[in-house]
Amino acid sequence: MKTFATAALFLALGPVAASAADLAVKARPVAMDPGYNWSGFYIGVNGGYAWNNSSDVAVSGTPLITAAQPGTVPFTVGLRPEGYLIGGQVGWNYQFGAGLVGIEADFDYADINHSRNVDLPIVGTSVRTSASEKIDFFGTVRGRLGGIVSQRLLLFVTGGLAYANVKDTANINEFFNAPVIGRQFIANASDLRFGWTLGAGAEWAFARNWSVKAEYLYYDLGSRTITGGQTNPVGADFATYNFSTRGNIVKAGLNYKIDWAGPVVAKY
Repeated sequence: MKTFATAALFLALGPVAASAADLAVKARPVAMDPGYNWSGFYIGVNGGYAWNNSSDVAVSGTPLITAAQPGTVPFTVGLRPEGYLIGGQVGWNYQFGAGLVGIEADFDYADINHSRNVDLPIVGTSVRTSASEKIDFFGTVRGRLGGIVSQRLLLFVTGGLAYANVKDTANINEFFNAPVIGRQFIANASDLRFGWTLGAGAEWAFARNWSVKAEYLYYDLGSRTITGGQTNPVGADFATYNFSTRGNIVKAGLNYKIDWAGPVVAKY
């Protein structure tokens, strides 16, 4: 009789015990990989190359110099500043479905420069016009709007504020190759210039917190005119030089996404 009662109790409680064991297993946290999520803050490094596609320096004056006759003074000096830049960026993304909005700020040390002399006439006593431009740092603050083509590939357009420290110099040296010293009209300026930038790029997330990107930017920092008064001897004549600073940048970068929340944990 006792054996029969024990067997009956086992049959009655066996399923309950099994269910309790299953619940105990399911109650343990299980780490999940939900796929890459672009939302969050990130920091990174970048490097690239820049070239100016339109920086002819226009020269004028009232009056310019004694030798200002057609064919004797170069009134345009073609500059094409180019060079490298390297720096870092910080940003924030928000992913919504297959879309993304974000903002990024970057700052790069740069060596984008060019200088040139133009001498006229070709033979005889010449007048030399010289000009140079140098950008020694460059930065942007840009919005980003993108589409997630696959879970780890982002295509985006970007645009916003551009700024740079730009140094411009120019001079007309009258009769620079003659035995006597000619007059000169030296002008220079160095300041922080502001403008705009617009571009596009792609970013690939190759690990949980790491991504690489490539982008193209067009920038326009506007134009400015600087004036050089007559020296040697000092006089009333002057020359004005107009610089246009706009160009192109291609960059590659490496980003680290800051994962504040840690791994996603599913609970049952």
